[in-house]
Amino acid sequence: MDVNFTKSFLKHIIGKETAISDLEDFDADLAKNLQWMLDNDVEDLCATFTYETEVFDDRITQELHEGGFDTDVTEDNKKDYIKKVCEAKMTKEIERPIQAFLKGFQTILPKDCLSHLSSSELELIISGTPEIDLEDMKRYATYEGGYSLSTNIIKWLWEVLAEFNREELGAFLYFVSGIH
Repeated sequence: MDVNFTKSFLKHIIGKETAISDLEDFDADLAKNLQWMLDNDVEDLCATFTYETEVFDDRITQELHEGGFDTDVTEDNKKDYIKKVCEAKMTKEIERPIQAFLKGFQTILPKDCLSHLSSSELELIISGTPEIDLEDMKRYATYEGGYSLSTNIIKWLWEVLAEFNREELGAFLYFVSGIH
């Protein structure tokens, strides 16, 4: 099918838990901010267990749990805060559409048939391997460390890639970028 689902939606289909990295698909800034919180001291942020969401073009603040407005995010509870924000954004806000989709999808493929798959494998089953334009990749590739398109090793790379089939190019692109 010519359709691309987010990593978090694919994880819902196979029954896996979502993570911050899955949030990047639809809110890269929020994912980056949450990752920053994980990597840094949050004591001076004055953050509480709340998050902002959009309802009919209005931004509103929601509590992540009862009393969230009065619960400060600290070093001790920041992982719980981040997990709850991710759950709210990738699950709770879209729970009804997820459940409706899963109800229909699981009439075709039961959940237990998919649980052994990764989200990337499911994406390949649903969408197939994309067409990859090698000339386009070559045109927009950037090189560092003294390498250029005229350097032998770079020439050899493009020669090898020219011999790859669609699936191998897809695997290469996934390896170097993490995207399909």
